[in-house]
Amino acid sequence: MALSSGSQTTSTASASWPYMNLPASGTTTVDNVYAFSANTTGIKVATYDGTNGKARVFRYNFSTGGTLVSAMQTSFFANTTHTNPSAGTQPPGTNNDAFTNGTSGESSSKSLIKGNFYGSGLTAGGTQETPSAGTVGTAPSATTGTAGSTTTTAGNWLNAAGNWTDLAGFNDYITAVAIPQANTAFFWYFTLAIYLAASMSTQAGGWLLVQTIQYAYS
Repeated sequence: MALSSGSQTTSTASASWPYMNLPASGTTTVDNVYAFSANTTGIKVATYDGTNGKARVFRYNFSTGGTLVSAMQTSFFANTTHTNPSAGTQPPGTNNDAFTNGTSGESSSKSLIKGNFYGSGLTAGGTQETPSAGTVGTAPSATTGTAGSTTTTAGNWLNAAGNWTDLAGFNDYITAVAIPQANTAFFWYFTLAIYLAASMSTQAGGWLLVQTIQYAYS
């Protein structure tokens, strides 16, 4: 991730990635996201700007090789220990991070990562759920979030195209409304809004975030 004011390009190596300056007060939106397949080989996610202004920004890609037997759950963690965040704690402790902890002031102890997912990607009957272009629900803010699980809406964005939620491990997370049809390839579309807060902690070398999706399968 980066700010549009930064010097990053699609060939900037990780060691040279520019810092993101925290705002002097309040929050600011992280308005650029990149994806890299190698250290200097990447793409800029063209539709991501940190707002609700565009749909079809990201998607999970599922192959035909499995049968989901539970509804999918998804969120963000500090690392692969999948330790739940400590809401509002800055600086974060072991296996926590500044983003998913959020701040007690600017984000009201909600994660600084907000998400909105469309349906379940694929219905139990095998219909791919693909959002139309356009806006995504009500614009989120740094304090947006709901405790616990928020279930998606069939054939629509979260809360029937209403508010987003924060993604704070399995403290605050999103659950798909249905279990997709077995052995069928599909996409699960989603979008994110990521914030920086004046009182969040920094870390030398940057923060590493882990986006996780969990489900039972057979």
